[in-house]
Amino acid sequence: MNLKNSREVQSNLVPLYLKNKRLGKVHSKFKSGLNIQFEDILIYISHTESALSAYGINIDKDKLQEIMEMVEIKDVVIFKECKLIFYSTYKNITLNLENIELIDLRIPVIQIKKREIRNTILYSILKEYDFKNNIGLKIDDKINYYIDLLVKSDKENSKLNEEIIKFFSGRGKGLTPSGDDILIGFTTAILSFNEENIFGNWIKDISLLINKKVTTEISVSYIRALIEGYLSYNFIELIYSMNIKESNYVYGIIEKIKKFGHTSGNDTLFGFFLGLKFLSDN
Repeated sequence: MNLKNSREVQSNLVPLYLKNKRLGKVHSKFKSGLNIQFEDILIYISHTESALSAYGINIDKDKLQEIMEMVEIKDVVIFKECKLIFYSTYKNITLNLENIELIDLRIPVIQIKKREIRNTILYSILKEYDFKNNIGLKIDDKINYYIDLLVKSDKENSKLNEEIIKFFSGRGKGLTPSGDDILIGFTTAILSFNEENIFGNWIKDISLLINKKVTTEISVSYIRALIEGYLSYNFIELIYSMNIKESNYVYGIIEKIKKFGHTSGNDTLFGFFLGLKFLSDN
């Protein structure tokens, strides 16, 4: 997979979700893009040099800049005939999605065996990384207890799952709290090894327990995409790197993810590493 030629692209999850939607609104704006809310899902529109998110659309920078300058939070957005129509105070702007290329962001399945995880370049790099001083949570005895429980507990035990998920969900600061990112990374590892059937209770419990009552709408949207089997482009690359034996290539993928958000990339990588540890022992 390669998106380095800066073309306009969208996740193949976007049209599937928008097919039965009509009325939305501008939810939030950032330096590099904005979220459009349709019911409980956030569609993220960014520029072509950004990593494509699971519910993402990457468009030309000038086009994005025009939208960003004209719209305000809570402005109405209508999806009609494969177009997003922004109803701004200044003027209406139409973004035609019909000719924007679809990118498959479904979670790929790892080809290696679980017993081979600890022998991969990716695992060895993550094992040596100083997560303690780079994630958004201060590691203390209580955090260590729940990290240990996350890695060692039976994921078919819903009572334990609930205790773990309630501890991590919403914990930390930011648009996606660090605890949510750790859970997302952990669950990504399980799904990338096609372990949904074996650890089905964990998948079910996390989808039920992470909601707007306990964390941010952005986290809920990410979890929703993950449970449906979709990831951001950078994490698709991370999963593929499990099969790569060239360390410089794997380092490059990891470095891109580290730069995401204030600590979000590191938090999710940490969760993914914990998921790999869990899988290699089960």
